[in-house]
This record gives sequence, structure tokens and C-alpha cells, in this order.
Amino acid sequence: MKKCKYFAESEFKRCDPPCSMQDMDAGFLALLDEVRERAGIPLVLNCAYRSIAHDKAKGRTGNSAHCSGMAVDIRCLNSGTRWKLIRAALACGITRIGVGKTFVHIDVGERKGLPPCVIWDYYN
Repeated sequence: MKKCKYFAESEFKRCDPPCSMQDMDAGFLALLDEVRERAGIPLVLNCAYRSIAHDKAKGRTGNSAHCSGMAVDIRCLNSGTRWKLIRAALACGITRIGVGKTFVHIDVGERKGLPPCVIWDYYN
């Protein structure tokens, strides 16, 4: 049974789409705890695991790190929180970061062949 220091199973159930902590990659969960520790602030998950079918139904490729349990979108409503979160993610070795108006996406998709050392936005 997978466990986290800072995240409860109920937090994954509240994600959109709902999922389970058990759907997540164990190594990524440990990294997520480390990001939370370094950021020094609570992290609220908006999205974690997504099935390939769900991803494709939304017009995506199905190759997202979310589909392997190696990505999360974290609620982020101000620039101070964004700074703490991105600084912590980089310090933990995360090299794939997406920035939206209300969230920050972090993943370790390079483990599945996605390009490392990238930061993108969702503003379009």
C-alpha cells in the first residue's frame, strides 16, 4: 500500500478526475512529499492520475505523465505560492513544469521519454 507523509488518499479522490494514491508512481509520490517539505506550504492537488482513455476523451494524446501516475497539477492562486512551489520542484530535480493561471503542473515524464528541462504555460 502506497503512503505519503503530506498527502491523504482523500486528496486524490477530490482530484479531477478522481483517482487513488495507489494509481500513482511510488517514486513520484516520494518526490511529491519532498517538494511539499521544501516548499514549506500546503499543496492542494487539482489533478493527479488520469487514465489513457480519459486523456484521449479530452482530445489529448494519452502519453501524458499523468497517465503513468508521474504528474500532478497543484492549485496555485498567487505569485508567492508559485515561486515557492517552482523553486522547491527545481531543487528536487523536477525538470518538467507547466504554469497555468490557477495551478502549477509538475512531472517526471522524462522517465517515459518526454523531453526534460522544459517549462511551458497554459495561457493560450
